[in-house]
Amino acid sequence: MDASRFFSSDYAEARRKFLAAAEAAGGELDHFRHPTERAPDGGPLYTDTAWFGPKDAPVVLLAFSGTHGAEGFAGSAAQIQWMADGVPRSLPKGVASLQVHAVNPFGFAHMIRVNESNVDLNRNWIDYAQKLPDNPIFDEVEAALPQREGYDDALIDEHMVATKPLYAKYGDWAMADALSRGQYRHPEGTQFGGVKREWSTLTVDYIMRTKLAQAKHVAYMDWHTLIRIGDGKFVYLCFNQVGDPLHRRVASWYGAEAIDRETVNKQWSDGISRSEGRPGRHGLIFWGLQHILAPRTDIAGTVLEFCADKEPHNDPIRHRVGLQLKSRWLFRNRRYDTREGKAIVEELRDNTSPLRRDWQDKALASARIAYDKALAGAASWAAENAPVMPGNLVLSDPGGRAAR
Repeated sequence: MDASRFFSSDYAEARRKFLAAAEAAGGELDHFRHPTERAPDGGPLYTDTAWFGPKDAPVVLLAFSGTHGAEGFAGSAAQIQWMADGVPRSLPKGVASLQVHAVNPFGFAHMIRVNESNVDLNRNWIDYAQKLPDNPIFDEVEAALPQREGYDDALIDEHMVATKPLYAKYGDWAMADALSRGQYRHPEGTQFGGVKREWSTLTVDYIMRTKLAQAKHVAYMDWHTLIRIGDGKFVYLCFNQVGDPLHRRVASWYGAEAIDRETVNKQWSDGISRSEGRPGRHGLIFWGLQHILAPRTDIAGTVLEFCADKEPHNDPIRHRVGLQLKSRWLFRNRRYDTREGKAIVEELRDNTSPLRRDWQDKALASARIAYDKALAGAASWAAENAPVMPGNLVLSDPGGRAAR
């Protein structure tokens, strides 16, 4: 298998390949241009959609790529492969599909996780009319961190020294949770959820309300990267509530063990050092979709985290701090044409979607299997003529350890 032809070198190439594959597979295309932002080369930015199958299908297989910007390279390749293989031309009875490409086109094009406002779009689906979630440990972290810009070894050392007492005070899991769940007070900090709905969030909201208006059920796939537990593996993050019938339905697609909380906790611990389980979350897209689709439509599925082999670094935490600082430098300075900027872009790209041919082959072989399982689940759902059961609707989750 040569999967490299489905991968792209930049956002513009990924978009061209997606549109060509969708058109060749008979998709109905729509394009949503970003009103203010552009790619580093000055090109326009779009979120694109491709619809396959009958408009009145009771079940829709929905797949997102690029929610976290630069993570979109692998998800885009999975979508392109699925369409190039001709699957959309022979969908099961009662099933349609909506492929959404580049949820965060700014981050995709600029090789960063966040959008143009430094907002993590997978923390941007809270109710902004209510009190914003607190994250007091993150507040302490932010107060302790050095504020100078850069990514030199001395600054990385300063970050490591600044957080060491907080790890001792709160423990590894609480720190990992605080640094990952989302925060709403520090616009220049990591995992910033924003102070309002961002353009990408509003665009996805519009797409869902218009294109899924006739659907009863949505089978959800959101492609992300990268957990370090082995090439070709996946971590399946199901955000339907445990015990909910929709959670059991997802288990029937991928296997109960794959989405079991303890399985995910172990995978997270193995793949992300200093974490004893998956951290909590605020404002996920999936939960936002549950709210806007209910009560007429229910949604079940997973975030699918592409995995890769362990990082070849003596200190993975130190390495990741360095990557965060480089990403922040790139976001603030936008100096893509310099030797420094090009080196950072190349490193960030390889960290989110490795350029190794063997990784690409294994990743897309596994992605096709995941697509097949989700599509089979969607077909079964349609054949059952099951009633709509939105289940428990939330906008926050305590995460792995806290929920034990």
